[in-house]
Amino acid sequence: MLTDLFKLQMDLLGARAELATSMLSSCVWNKVTPHGGGNRPVVTFPGFLASGNTLLRLNRYLNRHGFEAQSWGLGRNLGPQETSWGEQLDNMIDKVGGTIEKLANKHSAPVSLVGQSLGGVYARELALQMPEFVDRVIMLGSPSFHPYLTTHVNRVVSTFGYWMNRQSHAELAGRAGLLHWDADRPALPCISIHSPLDGVVDEASSIIPQYIIEQSDNSAPRENLRVLSSHIGMSVNPWVLLAIADRLVQDREDWQVFDPYNYYSEKLQFAVSRLYPEQDSAVADTDITTLAESG
Repeated sequence: MLTDLFKLQMDLLGARAELATSMLSSCVWNKVTPHGGGNRPVVTFPGFLASGNTLLRLNRYLNRHGFEAQSWGLGRNLGPQETSWGEQLDNMIDKVGGTIEKLANKHSAPVSLVGQSLGGVYARELALQMPEFVDRVIMLGSPSFHPYLTTHVNRVVSTFGYWMNRQSHAELAGRAGLLHWDADRPALPCISIHSPLDGVVDEASSIIPQYIIEQSDNSAPRENLRVLSSHIGMSVNPWVLLAIADRLVQDREDWQVFDPYNYYSEKLQFAVSRLYPEQDSAVADTDITTLAESG
């Protein structure tokens, strides 16, 4: 527990540094960020215990660059409040589904969903429930829970979550597990942004397994995007923000994997290789079932 407390504290420090870096270098990132064209609606979902205000910088960044981004509108994300996962999803559809549908109708275009941590879990499930209104899902450090997986989320956070909701992830998920990845459900692009420095969610439990990526096709691609970032700071980290904007403008009919070198000069290639490190093959090949067995 002390180790996880230390990881959480370091993650908080990292997030503050990322926010400062983002503020100091915003003029640079604004010059290279791709433009959304004015007709790309986005709804953002905060992480567990975070409010919609934590995504203000992300929303403002996207709005400056031709998107219409807004928060989910439900305030602080307290997780499922002593309810089953199915009931929680029904509540989410009732409360957020109308916002998504209204925004889609306004733009005559489906809405992209961007969620941080548990917010990304909600986003990908909402996409499964209402795919006709959703264009793509981008998740920031979002875990895939398993009913027997207990040790791959920071124990300080998971303990607090149990205290808040009076049920563990296993109890919440039930026998079916919670949100195991599929290659075509939902049948739209799903991107998982994850970090080797994440102090809250183990990187191995937030990536899309390689065999799922291989099973997916160009109409519903699955993509892992590894970025150097804290967990809490993903929504303010400047190189994460750039990656989000790039994935939001990617053509669904001609999907290409993210290439950060398109945005940096050749002189910065060494730095780029560190900011966007190559995928750890051992982590990428890990099946969530294996993680559950080892937990």
